[in-house]
Amino acid sequence: MAVLEGGRISGKQFIALAVLTRILAALLEAPTISGTNAGHDVWIAILISTFLTLPWVFLWVQLAKMYPGKTIIQYSMDILGPWFGRLVGLVLIVYFLQQSAHAVRVAADAYVTTIMPETPLIVFIAIMTALSSNCARSGLEVLARAADIVFPLVMFLLVLILVLPIGTADPLNLLPVAAYGWQPIFEASLSSFAIFGELIVMTMLFPYLDEAKEANRLAVTTVLLAGFLFTVFSIVVALVFGPAMGSLIFPAFSLSRSIEFAFVVERVEVIPLVAWTLGAGVKQTVFLWAAMLGIAQLFNLSEMKSLAYPVGALVASFSVWLFSTIFDALQFYTAAEFGPLAIIATYVISLVLYIGALIRRSVRSSRGEEARP
Repeated sequence: MAVLEGGRISGKQFIALAVLTRILAALLEAPTISGTNAGHDVWIAILISTFLTLPWVFLWVQLAKMYPGKTIIQYSMDILGPWFGRLVGLVLIVYFLQQSAHAVRVAADAYVTTIMPETPLIVFIAIMTALSSNCARSGLEVLARAADIVFPLVMFLLVLILVLPIGTADPLNLLPVAAYGWQPIFEASLSSFAIFGELIVMTMLFPYLDEAKEANRLAVTTVLLAGFLFTVFSIVVALVFGPAMGSLIFPAFSLSRSIEFAFVVERVEVIPLVAWTLGAGVKQTVFLWAAMLGIAQLFNLSEMKSLAYPVGALVASFSVWLFSTIFDALQFYTAAEFGPLAIIATYVISLVLYIGALIRRSVRSSRGEEARP
């Protein structure tokens, strides 16, 4: 079998890649959770969803240990057979393409909506997709090194976004807890839980870890760090905007505009835009790379580099076709629209694969064969 991806990544790079794929949701969606009425209690929902995600992370790691050196695309065919396995792989590839398309669309819309309204949307989509395709074509190691450089910069920008507006914060904006009851919080938890399903892309990264034995620790660290960032960001947005937070389109952009000494430093809103660009770029590239690798493995191709630009063109087309406006892109993460797709494509498929792997192992053991998946 041809080696499609020969790159290796460190544990630090793994965390950088995985967390950066979640930064865009933190900046755009986590503070408000579109389509819910949780209001200032949304931080509770995000905290709940973080711990709901942990058992599934353990499941993904366990599958990786049962099938070492293989991605979820490959062991899906081992567990479910060539036909059903390929069907599951196809669903996951479509999911990866959709996530990549969503990343570039919201980033492009952010530029058009905030600072460059006269520039055609397709210009930003084309530029970002071309760069992401080129990076994905260069391989995982190049992408991981880029993420290693980008990660501390994005974290620094996030700290600025969270700390600088603190002078306008009002602790009373967090009260009363569960002001609208627990039903909206429960709905927001499901939506946030579905968004956390994006981390299934880790199942495409596990085989390339230098520290394979540390996969469990690295995955849990990723979820807890992402959950912490989401929770803190939501609390700060609630402290600053209070009841008005539900009407915000770009919470991070609104936070930057609330900085009290903005008259000293011009164009403070560039801070979240830079974070958007870097986070969206890494997310788009990671999912584009995962789709390329998945397609190559699904159809037994000898190499994957030639897929970079065709898959990139498909991602760009999806970003225009799936979302007609910025509001469509933001509403995409609601429980009603995104929830069922994400839960099926990530959590349900993972559970089916894990149960199937256990059954296959049990059957092998009962036949006296070597206890291997």
